[in-house]
Amino acid sequence: MKINKDTIVSIFLLIFCGIMINSSYYIEDPGYQGMKASFWPRIILWLLSIMSLVMLVKSFADNVDSIKAGSFSKINYMQFKNALICFGMFIFFLTFLEYLGMLIGGILFVFGLLTFLGGFSIKKSTNHLIISVVTIGVMWSIFTFGLKVILPEGELIRIW
Repeated sequence: MKINKDTIVSIFLLIFCGIMINSSYYIEDPGYQGMKASFWPRIILWLLSIMSLVMLVKSFADNVDSIKAGSFSKINYMQFKNALICFGMFIFFLTFLEYLGMLIGGILFVFGLLTFLGGFSIKKSTNHLIISVVTIGVMWSIFTFGLKVILPEGELIRIW
């Protein structure tokens, strides 16, 4: 029996979405007027479920790029090198978020990703630095002043 990679991924995503949608019913309602706290997570999870279902149907229709059952050892994991390094950088970012804070940590994370994925040169690094500072600065400003949400400030620099 041959199993398509998309079939495996879509089944995993459907199971994940089912568990998370079920868990969203346990999100406490803070009692504010307007939407419940579980509204947006459910919207996103239902959209992901629909896309996963479409992917599952398409995977049954396509017989291309299928693998034999139990032959996961033949997958070339080096083709996922960039994605794995990006996930590693994200885990590193989350690990040091409490110490560095959102501003410094976010700027370093975005700069690191842009430099890793976009290449390294003086001109590119300057561009990456500007993009990092502007995007994280705008995002921080929106959350702090527009939404009145205080993002993690870290141990290095205390702003408030």
